[in-house]
Amino acid sequence: MALKQSKVQVNIPNDFVPIVNSLGVGTSLDDRIRLSLAIGLFASKAASLAQAAQLSGRSLLDFMEILKSRGLHWGEYTEEQQSQDDESLRKLLDEMGAVK
Repeated sequence: MALKQSKVQVNIPNDFVPIVNSLGVGTSLDDRIRLSLAIGLFASKAASLAQAAQLSGRSLLDFMEILKSRGLHWGEYTEEQQSQDDESLRKLLDEMGAVK
């Protein structure tokens, strides 16, 4: 799904510039701000992983690597999945005789 391209000019306080520049990723201030916005939208669950990657102007894999390098989890791990994993581990340990 291609996004319709339009441009909006936004003024940000100068205090943001050194912080955004410290990201170390991107070719320009605009690119780093675009990435920051995409990460923020993804982290707040306003955008899916694929949408955020597209908004950032990066491939899905590149965006996932950026998230990983910042310690941000890109995969959803629900409580149900956690319970299933816990149960599987209990069964495995029981079969191995490790749990009494």
